[in-house]
Amino acid sequence: MNLNLALIERWLTGRSLARGLSLPSNQSGGLCVEVGSAGEVRRHVFVDAGPALKACAAQIHAPRIFLKAAVVPDIMRAALPKRWTIEGPGYLMYGPAATPGAATLPPDYRVSVGVEHGGHIARVVHVSGELAASGRVAVHAGSAVFDQIVTEEGHRRLGLGSVVMQHLDAVAEKAGVVERLLVATEAGRALYERLGWTMLAPWSTAVLVD
Repeated sequence: MNLNLALIERWLTGRSLARGLSLPSNQSGGLCVEVGSAGEVRRHVFVDAGPALKACAAQIHAPRIFLKAAVVPDIMRAALPKRWTIEGPGYLMYGPAATPGAATLPPDYRVSVGVEHGGHIARVVHVSGELAASGRVAVHAGSAVFDQIVTEEGHRRLGLGSVVMQHLDAVAEKAGVVERLLVATEAGRALYERLGWTMLAPWSTAVLVD
């Protein structure tokens, strides 16, 4: 699988659909999404930390605008002035044709899948009514983008993340997708690798803080 701007656009489009955000636009050699949340005004996404990213960064002076690129944090750090904060590493990953095995839902938990924004959301709820785990998937142009896979404190190490991924993957399989993509944190990477996902590229984030 080749890493290029078209692939990143497929991931970013799916992410935007899953979260109900505006779709990405092509801008100065990269992609831009207007987020408009309290924590993030906008994000600019690039294949690398080359001239296009540097030129974009030079025009940004307001806080809470993010730069993303498929490079390791050290390369992102070297490309930007010191005023930029570099966050922890992430990983752009692609998935297998289907999630292997069958994850077992523990007793006292229930799982449901519904439609939200431009995608589907899976929720695992404890019998107490507490949300235990959740995740999203959006299907677009032959790609399934998995996003916001979260297991809450107090419900971890029970395999609930695998349950969520299995139910989201069923959505992707039904849609006949040919590509599965996500961006993982350091903590989430191990789960996805156990499920057969492979790292396509490192992923770095830079932001101007308040």
